[in-house]
Amino acid sequence: MTPTTPEQEGGFYPRLNAAGIEEGRFDGMIVSVVGKQISNDGQVLVLEDGAGGQMKVTSPDTAQNTQYVEIVGACQEGSIQHFVTRQLGDEFDMDTYNQMINLQNGKYQELFYQPDFQK
Repeated sequence: MTPTTPEQEGGFYPRLNAAGIEEGRFDGMIVSVVGKQISNDGQVLVLEDGAGGQMKVTSPDTAQNTQYVEIVGACQEGSIQHFVTRQLGDEFDMDTYNQMINLQNGKYQELFYQPDFQK
């Protein structure tokens, strides 16, 4: 955990899209991202979020059998260090998921974050 981030509660991790990763306030925290696989060279997995933004995942699991995946990992300077992959199938409504992410990290963030971590 970096000194600029609040203590992260066990079992809690923010759900982000590409904009949330780029924002930088989640650096050093364990986070979750969901996206459509664009490429995976074994070193970097590129995912596309519901808004068309791209997210880079380092040290990915190379055995992905579905188009859509959830990645849990550490947010580090604009990318995610891979910990866990969950396969979500070949049909996943990224638009609805992205709307939920925007509400969680915007209008309703007080339901998901401690007061000292809200924007």
